[in-house]
Parts: sequence; C-alpha cells; structure tokens
Amino acid sequence: MEDASERIRELEARLVAHGLVLKAIARLLSESTLAELKAAAQGIDDEGMQEANPNLHMRRVAEEIWSILEMVG
Repeated sequence: MEDASERIRELEARLVAHGLVLKAIARLLSESTLAELKAAAQGIDDEGMQEANPNLHMRRVAEEIWSILEMVG
C-alpha cells in the first residue's frame, strides 16, 4: 500500500509541474497559434468520431488537447 501511495504522490507532483509549465508556455503563444491548436484538436476529434469506425485513441488525444487549451485560457 505504501508503494501505491508514493506512486500517486509522484504522479500528482508531475501533473502539477506539467500544468505550471504549460501555463507558462501558453502565455508565450500568439492568438493565431492558439487558433491553430484549437483547429488541430477539432480535426483530431472529428477523425475520432467517424461513425463507421470511431477511434477512441484519437478521441482521447483530442480530449487532452481541449483540456490543456481550457487550462491555459
């Protein structure tokens, strides 16, 4: 149980650190670059939502991009 708790704390620390770095990077991006990232996320999401053959991995990638974009404003 101790190993699992330590692993969770380690992962939480990484997530916080990644979030702080992403926010700092986002402040350096231009509006046009943010628009490109949003368009890319939408394209990936659209690709993953194809009715005939939905791709859950692509959907997950798009969700992560949208989450990051929401976090950085």
